[in-house]
Amino acid sequence: MKKFLIASHGDFAKEMVNSVQMIMGPAVNINFISMHPHTSIENIKEELNSLIMQGGEENEYIILTDVLGGSISNLCTEFVSNKVNIITGFNLPMMLEMISLQEKMDTNELIDHCINQGKKGIIHVNKVVQNNS
Repeated sequence: MKKFLIASHGDFAKEMVNSVQMIMGPAVNINFISMHPHTSIENIKEELNSLIMQGGEENEYIILTDVLGGSISNLCTEFVSNKVNIITGFNLPMMLEMISLQEKMDTNELIDHCINQGKKGIIHVNKVVQNNS
């Protein structure tokens, strides 16, 4: 089973999960971790370890982080394995696709597809409006 973990600076991850659930309903396979100025690195590592270990060997994890090179992303890389994948730069179109298609694709195919969807979700609306005028 695929499980999703959203990790970010501040409450971005929490609010992204709330947005996904507002659009798609409760998504049981999503957890989040938020790093705040008062959060210790050890606390984040313990939380990551706990979330990943509670799922058991049969689960695969896709961890979505806010920015490559950020402290939360760097901490997550310590857990990279054949069962834990990390993607940085997540956005809402990417997450909606992941939740929708998680049962229809294997993990690598899902990741590649959703990265492309995330890129396609970035649009300069002014150009679209100008082209349709």
